[in-house]
Amino acid sequence: MIPIVSVILTSYNKPKTIGNAIESVLNQTFGNWELFIMDDHSQKETVEIIKRYINDPRIHYFNSYIQDSERYKTTRYATLINEAIPKTKGKYITYLTDDNIFLPERLETMARVLNQNPDIEIVYSQQLVKTIDENGKVEREKIRKTYGVLKNPIGLVDHCSIMHTRSIADKIYKEYGSYWEDDPAYWFNGDAAFWTRLTNFKPFYPIPKTLDIALKDAQSFQRLYHHLPKNIPNGTLVRSPSSDTYIIDNQERRKIDPEVFGKLKYDVDKIVTIPDPFLFKYKEGVSVDNQVFFDYSLFPDQRLIISPNNPAVFYFQNGKKHHVKNEKAFSDFKFQWDKIVIVSDNLLNQIPSGNFIEELSMNITFLPDGVLFNCDNNFYISLNNHLHPIEKRVATKLNLPVANPVRINRNIVAKFKQGEPFKWQIPFIN
Repeated sequence: MIPIVSVILTSYNKPKTIGNAIESVLNQTFGNWELFIMDDHSQKETVEIIKRYINDPRIHYFNSYIQDSERYKTTRYATLINEAIPKTKGKYITYLTDDNIFLPERLETMARVLNQNPDIEIVYSQQLVKTIDENGKVEREKIRKTYGVLKNPIGLVDHCSIMHTRSIADKIYKEYGSYWEDDPAYWFNGDAAFWTRLTNFKPFYPIPKTLDIALKDAQSFQRLYHHLPKNIPNGTLVRSPSSDTYIIDNQERRKIDPEVFGKLKYDVDKIVTIPDPFLFKYKEGVSVDNQVFFDYSLFPDQRLIISPNNPAVFYFQNGKKHHVKNEKAFSDFKFQWDKIVIVSDNLLNQIPSGNFIEELSMNITFLPDGVLFNCDNNFYISLNNHLHPIEKRVATKLNLPVANPVRINRNIVAKFKQGEPFKWQIPFIN
């Protein structure tokens, strides 16, 4: 029997929810469907759960086997959907993610509306959104409502809440050369880019009934991406849901050996969890392991250092040791005594000397990297002796000390060149 509805499920490392997503299709009151599970090279635990279901002849499983180093090059879920659509046979196409659940009448209700109204080619329904904490407890719920016939559904409709005809998908392909826009600029809102294409042909028609449930936990892409800048400042501790901990150092990601993490006085609370594609777009550099204590060229930037037989405190940055001139300078930049890393006399002596770090005054000419400043309620982060404006929400996302920044006046700000701002941008879609 040729299926009437083709369901495309995109999957990546959600072992706690992928089974429920698949079962929500199996539990539909409408049985004439096919399901394409498009997995983006998930870890073993997720794949093993998926494989429990593939004996059903209506279920088709595909693994992208994408390498991590390639993830950032396209909006992956859009790429997977583009690969799936040519494989489908249904008169209607609909979408599901690994953290979403169809309610039992979802397919039947939408297919009936499309069958009974030949002029309608796109339908959308209400969605129940549940925000989940780290323990799986529901923090809050809301209904994403319908808003009548929509000619501009961007920001109003989730792609797990729609169904459209195959014929409109064919029109899109003919017009654009692909179905979904998978340019990496649309990681955050790939469905919105697709909505623009769809509504060039037909509007969205509402079904004022809740037909799916979206689960938004701490690891959901939207929550991890929220308020991230385009580029992450050097000195930021990062990890993704499926990775180890790294330091962004000279715009490379350097994996930190857990044994060395404490020796370098890093703080677990400073780690920023980011989506995989945003981590893996950074070239992997040399690991941060015990070798850094024997070769200063491997030592990570933005560390306070001291040696047993030298009472001076230095700030290591760009391969040089910068002497913190006195306690006033140490205090002015809000350095912390418990964050000083002890290195050998031999290593310290090998490191070339750089600029002094002096107390904050109108005579200052050098700023240590990675310090958060505030001037007249505007935030800046220092990098390469530039002051980069940074939005407060971005600084908060990066676990910078927005509640206790280094306060400076306009005269000091004027002394230094401004660098590229760190801000959060959602791509504008025409």
